[in-house]
Amino acid sequence: MPAIKSSITVEQGISVFSYQTGKEGWYVRKWVKHERRYRIKKIDGATTQEEALANFYKALVSFEQKPQRVNAKKLKHITIGELVLEFTKWEAQRVSAGLKNERAHERRRISLKWMLAYLAVKHIEYPDQIDPTTWEDYPVFRMDVRKNTRKSELKDIGVFCRHFLVPRGYLSNEIAMGRLFIPRVSVNEEDLDANPAITPHDYRVINNHLRNHFVTGKNNKKGEYTRRMFYGLVHILKNSGCRPSELLAVRRKDIEITNPKRWSETLKDWVDDYKLKIHIRKSKTGKKRDVLCRSNAAEHLLEFMKYQRSYFDAYYPRLITYPETLLFGNPAQLLERPYVYRYLDSLWEEVRGAVKSKLDGNRFSERNYTLYSLRSTFIEDCITDGLDVYLVARLCGNSVDVIQKHYDRHDVLNRAEEVQAIPVGRKKRPRVEVIEIADI
Repeated sequence: MPAIKSSITVEQGISVFSYQTGKEGWYVRKWVKHERRYRIKKIDGATTQEEALANFYKALVSFEQKPQRVNAKKLKHITIGELVLEFTKWEAQRVSAGLKNERAHERRRISLKWMLAYLAVKHIEYPDQIDPTTWEDYPVFRMDVRKNTRKSELKDIGVFCRHFLVPRGYLSNEIAMGRLFIPRVSVNEEDLDANPAITPHDYRVINNHLRNHFVTGKNNKKGEYTRRMFYGLVHILKNSGCRPSELLAVRRKDIEITNPKRWSETLKDWVDDYKLKIHIRKSKTGKKRDVLCRSNAAEHLLEFMKYQRSYFDAYYPRLITYPETLLFGNPAQLLERPYVYRYLDSLWEEVRGAVKSKLDGNRFSERNYTLYSLRSTFIEDCITDGLDVYLVARLCGNSVDVIQKHYDRHDVLNRAEEVQAIPVGRKKRPRVEVIEIADI
């Protein structure tokens, strides 16, 4: 390309210029961010700088009218399904390089699976069949799932179209960057209660079932171990506020159990008072944090770990645990991988179904309790017990705004005595006396 002789910046990303040799006249160029290139057009009839500045806008308008060129040969020989496979492999390489979170990659893979199912219903197989209205019916197609899920899936579809198809010439930039190309899903306050906190009464019912009928519900040792592990997992989730994915990634080196002892007035002696601290390395936000567990979480975990050791000695004698060993790993995979979340979710559904008739439910939500509800339960318990919301946010790895918007729906009636207390019989405190230093 010939060297530029003179250039005048009209506004950010747009300039008027002329070449030194080879091309006469004046030109206008505009930087197109999503195409990562300049679009250049000659200004008709402009022989001087003044004429170019007076008429450049006519050439500039043509950029909006001229569609981006796409590779026609590519569009007819490769299906969207094949492109999804290529995109998935590309993202997997980014995960291996540490540029992308593995859980986010798995979520996007599932989103694109539903995208392909939707396109099959629409009889769309090739990328050149995608138009500005292709995705407008997607929220209706996925009407059986929560709005948050639909919103997340549409976001993943947008990434696939705009960051993969467009740069590679499979989809035009004009279509992909249209304002209505990806439909918006509005999420209101009622849609944020998908994981309601478990009330104290309902948790006692669930915990009693887990401790008794659920743990002993299998005759074989493998099934008994899995259920005993799940019981321990639920108890720690409820008393730590961790996300299930975070706790499944915890390794033995990430836990610390101490016994500071406490004085018992009944026994007139010092008794055990185990405390559990968990170091979260892999979180949703990517920020590490320490979690101080409540209640008898440490004692409960010690009991499970002793059971786990006896189980390994009996059925996996060659299985050795190390500091890097997953705390809730799958013995069938030598504790190197956790249980699949879908399987754990099915165990929770089994528990909830078994005690469904005994549960009162959360009066602020019509939705069922989920495994993630244990996180909401921890947050509401902490706030009800008087812990400040900033401390709760630090423990849970969220901002105060997120805690208040998504989690804090604790029942203020539980703090009625604190709010409505009347200072009966109290005398007014005397006025504060100020000591005059000069009089001393």
